[in-house]
Amino acid sequence: MKVFVTGATGFVGAVLMPELIGRYGAGSISAFVLPGDIIPATWRGSGVRMFNGDITDARAVSAAAAGHSHIVHLAGFISYWKGDADRLRTVNEDGVRSVVEASLAAGIERLIHISSVGAVGFHESGQSADETTLFNWPEDILYTASKRRGQDIVERAVRERGLRAVIFNPASIMGPGDHNPATPHNELYRRISRGPLFGSFSGGLAIVDVRDLAALILKALEGRGRDGESYLVVGANLRYRDVIQSISLACGRRAYPFPIPGPLLAAAGHILERTARKTGRRPLLTAAYGRLSGWTAYYDNTKSRREFGHTYIDADTTIRNGWTYFRDTF
Repeated sequence: MKVFVTGATGFVGAVLMPELIGRYGAGSISAFVLPGDIIPATWRGSGVRMFNGDITDARAVSAAAAGHSHIVHLAGFISYWKGDADRLRTVNEDGVRSVVEASLAAGIERLIHISSVGAVGFHESGQSADETTLFNWPEDILYTASKRRGQDIVERAVRERGLRAVIFNPASIMGPGDHNPATPHNELYRRISRGPLFGSFSGGLAIVDVRDLAALILKALEGRGRDGESYLVVGANLRYRDVIQSISLACGRRAYPFPIPGPLLAAAGHILERTARKTGRRPLLTAAYGRLSGWTAYYDNTKSRREFGHTYIDADTTIRNGWTYFRDTF
């Protein structure tokens, strides 16, 4: 098996790559990285073959993918700011198209495409959605719309062109191993550990341990899961304030997560975005994320548990281990 991994320098890659190296050997693993990306210490110097390029460069992706039997597509871009509309489209849609075309040209045995729960619909009532729930996120939430269109590209290639692919839809990824201190959950650890933290989003979200996603990718590489199927990868459904409370307990600091209404945060996001248009600086909060903060988007993991025989890590363990990593690393 020769495995080609895109987006290998991100959070999931930092955890997955050592597992791939240990299982298949560094000589069987290749990584596609942006020029200038910082290689995670977990696999730096391992002997993995690296290709530098942008995922939106179809020619570069195709050349790098040649000669591999499997592709794990981790590369993606997360933003809820309208100022990032072009980058969301080029990475989450055009980048997926590049990977699909490269997979077909190389005769890949299996593509493992990492999408998002945001590419699946949700129930406003708070009922857990499953893989059959129709996409209903508003089009002006550009991240979810771009992930849906990217997943559509993969599914269309499966139906019409014989692509062999498994799609994972992970929830918000947490746990140990994220070497970027600026990601949202690391920022939460930083703020709460310096405490106290006041306030919380009023809605709820699904989370998953990064180690669960890595384990499922490894199982898919070994042939588990069905081609053309998507699988929600979810460890727990939690209110935002429960996440904050769990982090505060893990790091031994006080937090006061009283819920702040979504409409209020959306209004603040509008103001910050208007300011951003004048300054050119990324806003701390966007109107789209303000709206989303008041929604309860929960998801059902039954299908992935059943078809992969997987048992998910519990949320408290994920949060405790994530805090320990953050404390010891940053």
